[in-house]
Amino acid sequence: MMYSMGVKPNTVTYNSLIDGVCKDGALDRAEKLLLTMVNEGVDPDVVTYNILIDGLCKHGEIERAMELLHRMKSEGHKPNVVTYSILIDGLCKHGEIERAMELLHSMKSEGHEPDVVTYSILIDGLCKHGEIERAMELLHSMKSEGHEPNVVTYSILIDGLCKHGEIDRAMGLLHSMKSEGHEPNVVTCSILIDGLCKHGEIERAMELLHSMKSEGHEPNVVTYNILIDGLFKHGEIERAMELLHSMKSEGHEPDVVTYNILIDGLCKHGEIERAMELLHSMKSEGHEPDVVTYNILMDCLCKHGEIERAMELLHSMKSEGHEPDVVTYNILIDGLCKIAKIERAMELLHSMKSEGHEPDVVTYNILIDGLCKYGEIERAMELLHSMKSEGHEPNVVTYSILIDGLCKHGEIDRAMNLLHCMKSEGHEPNVVTYNTLIDGLCKYGEIERAMELLHSMLSEGHEPNVVTYNTLIDGLCKYGEIERAMELLHSMLSEGHEPDVVTCNILIDGLCKNVEFEKVKELVHSMIPQWYKPNAVTYSNLIVNLCKNGETAKAQELLYSIISSMIFEGQSLMS
Repeated sequence: MMYSMGVKPNTVTYNSLIDGVCKDGALDRAEKLLLTMVNEGVDPDVVTYNILIDGLCKHGEIERAMELLHRMKSEGHKPNVVTYSILIDGLCKHGEIERAMELLHSMKSEGHEPDVVTYSILIDGLCKHGEIERAMELLHSMKSEGHEPNVVTYSILIDGLCKHGEIDRAMGLLHSMKSEGHEPNVVTCSILIDGLCKHGEIERAMELLHSMKSEGHEPNVVTYNILIDGLFKHGEIERAMELLHSMKSEGHEPDVVTYNILIDGLCKHGEIERAMELLHSMKSEGHEPDVVTYNILMDCLCKHGEIERAMELLHSMKSEGHEPDVVTYNILIDGLCKIAKIERAMELLHSMKSEGHEPDVVTYNILIDGLCKYGEIERAMELLHSMKSEGHEPNVVTYSILIDGLCKHGEIDRAMNLLHCMKSEGHEPNVVTYNTLIDGLCKYGEIERAMELLHSMLSEGHEPNVVTYNTLIDGLCKYGEIERAMELLHSMLSEGHEPDVVTCNILIDGLCKNVEFEKVKELVHSMIPQWYKPNAVTYSNLIVNLCKNGETAKAQELLYSIISSMIFEGQSLMS
């Protein structure tokens, strides 16, 4: 069009085109446009390259972006500080911290001076990867080289320190930046208030709010949201509500996030009626609730058995033009399943589909779990096939729920078949899946198959946990296989798995029932103390078992020895 009008595009025209194409993600077209402009005799400038390098970085094409840097240099185009900052940012965002640091040294050695943006990007990258000390060193290094940090640099570092629990150092950095003449802003203060709240320092957070106000830094809605959330998390309901009134009286308008925090906080503390009142209050003040607001309230109502009110709230939100999402339906379906209203839960699934809301794997998992818990195994299996046929992929949780349901209803072989089926479909079982099956096999006396399953999971690279071993040791003990149970204990120890109080209680119970009192003695005096200090529960279990087996003298002797050892160590029997 431009050519037909006798107008030749220039560098600015091409830059605009390349920028638009990059934003659309058409990177190959953008690179072709660069070649076209060169072929047409239009010289690209540093902005052209920066646009393209930025586009490549934003779409994760770091290597292509680096190649373009080398190409622009080889073609005689000098990169500038923006070029390097873009690339350093791209490298940091993709976890390539060392290469980003190398690029900083490389740009310096080529005579390109980094600016505060370059340093802030690197400091942010280091903080996000837990390299706090190196980030602090870089701050000192930039200062020593005459580069003045700004409020963004300090805010990044303060955020990094807070996220790594270094609250006092973060507060120290705030005082340090002030003493150097750098004025913090609302973001800096909000970051610190958030850090203090997350570490339970509510009073210091409130003090910082008053301090920032007295210094002329006006808090914003985010600052108040952070504090209100912090107060709720520490059980300070009334102070959180007071802060809402205080922010309003000072002319700070709460937003939907503020109300969601307040409603969620009230719900978590069982104040359902006040939460419902707050919903009406926010609406009457012209604040529109969102789907999150309704989801919080419905979840709370369901958890407190108020399923009818939750269903009414669904109809109310729809009538007010608020569209429910998959989370809304999942909350309600879960609520219905938990009170055995399976048919209504299934109806709600059909209703959500007919209204154009697509269920997700969580929806199906909730329903399959509900069906299994109420003995509807066949319908649960049908729902698995139905979800697959509709293009919804089950996950490891789906299969684990079904395997558990089958095991609990004595369908061990079908549960084993389902394990093979999930593997053949490319779904990898996890330790929960194996534990469920091992437990099912043990409960139905299939000890050998349970042991085989342990070896199978090990050979496939699945690491058992203490629950796996406890289940098997319990199964072996219940069927009188004490020697094998002890062997399994030694095997778990040799593989680096630490037994817990459950392991010990299972073994003590098993050994006592099989009148293996010498082994009990060895376990209590030699082995258990290596893992943890036995408590009253462990000894009580042992004494009860000794008495049951007519060994009252041994029980009495053990009781005296425990009391005397605890007196010697200055312990309480109930510790």
